[in-house]
Amino acid sequence: MTYREKAMKIAETLKHYYEDHEGWKVSKKTKDGVTIFYRASREFDGYLYKGEAEINAPPKTVFHYVDPLPPEKGPRLKWDKSMTKVDIVEWLQEPELRINRCCTTSACMGLISPRDFVDLVYNIETSDHYITNGVSITTDKCPEDKSHVRGWNHPCAIFCRKLPNEPNKTKVTSLIQPDIGGMLPRTLVDSAIPGSMVEFFANLKKSLEENGHLVN
Repeated sequence: MTYREKAMKIAETLKHYYEDHEGWKVSKKTKDGVTIFYRASREFDGYLYKGEAEINAPPKTVFHYVDPLPPEKGPRLKWDKSMTKVDIVEWLQEPELRINRCCTTSACMGLISPRDFVDLVYNIETSDHYITNGVSITTDKCPEDKSHVRGWNHPCAIFCRKLPNEPNKTKVTSLIQPDIGGMLPRTLVDSAIPGSMVEFFANLKKSLEENGHLVN
């Protein structure tokens, strides 16, 4: 299977997750409209998490902010406090298909040490959405290093939905199901993820507002 074939297959899987509204349970709900859901993953012995919020900014702008690119190509690393580094390991001929390495901070007061993830990233624009899809892969071009525990992202995505007749509003849906590796209790990981997703949305909104992109 080529990288493109794999990417297209993963995109179909994530589209199904996005459109399937059955079995979700609410984990967290904030006063400013962020809701975090979870349900059992079909990929591994853990959970698939879904975060949703509406943001008063144009979909293309929001997508530019969430696309996981290095700082010279996009703002994600400047506002996402869970990430410390984003590298492009390889561009795969086409601009929407690439291999990323993303490094994350420690969490839970240091109980979860820094991780890194090597992902196949596939970006799509449809009539309704801007979407960045991802899944972890193994490649000789990015071996493990001693400073990070290598994690594994099962199919994950961020959907930026274009709302009809509302060009300055975006429905953002994040789907993640990370296996962060290491000898950690499952309960510790599961307790950390919903809070980190709420922080993701809060920091995204704050950055968009500070840079004059929010529309009242």
